[in-house]
Amino acid sequence: MSDRLRMTGLASGMDTQSIVEQLVEVKSYRKTDLKNEQTKLGWKQEAWKDLNKKMYSFYTGKLGEMRFEGFFDKKKANIVDSSIASVSAEGNAVSGTQALAVKQLAKTHYITSRNYGNDVTGSTKAAEAMGLGGTDVPKTLEVNGKKIEITSETTMKELADGFAKAGLNANFDNATHRLFVSAKESGEAGKFDIKVLDENGIAQDDPDFVEKMGLSEDGGASVVTGQDAKILLNGAEFTSSTNSFNVNGLSITATKVSEKLSDDESKNDYVTTNVSVDTDVDGIYDSIRDMFKEYNDLINEMSKLYNADSAKDYKVLSEEEKDAMSDEEVEKWEQKIKDSLLRRDDNLRSALETFKSGMIASFDINGETTSLGTFGIGTLSYFDAAENERYALHIDGNADDTVTSSKTDKLRDAITNNLDSVKSFFSQMTSAMYKTMTKQMSSTEYRSVYNMYDDKALQSEYDKYSKDIAKEEEKLSDYEDKWYDKFAKMESAMEKINSKSNSIASLFGMQ
Repeated sequence: MSDRLRMTGLASGMDTQSIVEQLVEVKSYRKTDLKNEQTKLGWKQEAWKDLNKKMYSFYTGKLGEMRFEGFFDKKKANIVDSSIASVSAEGNAVSGTQALAVKQLAKTHYITSRNYGNDVTGSTKAAEAMGLGGTDVPKTLEVNGKKIEITSETTMKELADGFAKAGLNANFDNATHRLFVSAKESGEAGKFDIKVLDENGIAQDDPDFVEKMGLSEDGGASVVTGQDAKILLNGAEFTSSTNSFNVNGLSITATKVSEKLSDDESKNDYVTTNVSVDTDVDGIYDSIRDMFKEYNDLINEMSKLYNADSAKDYKVLSEEEKDAMSDEEVEKWEQKIKDSLLRRDDNLRSALETFKSGMIASFDINGETTSLGTFGIGTLSYFDAAENERYALHIDGNADDTVTSSKTDKLRDAITNNLDSVKSFFSQMTSAMYKTMTKQMSSTEYRSVYNMYDDKALQSEYDKYSKDIAKEEEKLSDYEDKWYDKFAKMESAMEKINSKSNSIASLFGMQ
């Protein structure tokens, strides 16, 4: 226990240090027990943190989301001619059929210069590559209100960098010997013009110079003019800088221009395709099913932990015991202890009751007492349910449930024919359970907020173990010192005896 250097057994020849260490080891059982209990408590804290994290995730996720009737406002959209656009619907989209035509697709303003020649690279002087004469440079261009200087020394790469600083995408490609310049955004707003400053510093259109530069169609460039996308929905025209539109809950992505019925550009006579919007029965069903799947996974785990086998015969292993076992054996041994730590735990029992009672509640819907059973949702019989899965809820007709898939699908039928009742019941049920969990997770003297267990109490208990262990270590240190003192006195007495014996022996000539 002590780190003091001791010189022992000099007179007696006894290994007093070994004797004292063994005496202290025998006495240290109390400290060992405390450390083992603290280790188990630390494992228990980790087990609760892991479980509480899953409970909180369910509380803020699936359970919390289903409280609101808007959770069930799911719509789906279908388009007859999917080649002209893709569509999807938000919950606020109007059910019914609408006529859609794509009048125009969005374009990004893009200039691909002429090929300046196989010998031209980014380091080539722009004036030489473009064939600009002595009177043509220096020149100052203006794009998007930003100035770009061209001198006889300006390289093609530097010219591209100038366009980039003006807020455009620009690059000189050594492989194709062309300058690529484009707007950063599609649509009408992304259009840009290349102007040239006159002797008064005023930006003017100078098509001849831009042609010499090879950046206009007349100069051999390919030019795509930026434009907005336009669609006709039920005859009304909508415009977007991209090919994506959001109109009254409908998300539309235009992909192809619709066929026009005449050559008269003044007429919006395009072939339309039908877009139908309806309740997304499958989406609502899947959301409810997914909520119960998460609930089942959680309550099955809670049941397994609460009903775990006792591990009273399994003690925390000492380092010596671990050394005598394989890593796999140690892991299995410790896992057996960890699996049992929440067995018959009071906090866990309370959480189980909250989850179970929350799902058996009934509510008055349009004058009728309604429960999960109304929608064909319930637990299996005691004998049909697997061990620790007796509180899991099954949906009749659920194709993913091998036990109940053959039964009548009452839930899907209710969603299809009586969605308002489904909304009302599930929002009330989840709201009530959410409220109960909120109350249980309130901060108290023993637990922190958003916890379903007494984390403060467990930490206080852990800290007490630390203090008790420190006290035991102090006692053992005193115990060790006591024995060393006894042996020191014995050594001192033996030294005196040995000294006297040596004196007597010398008198009789025995030395």
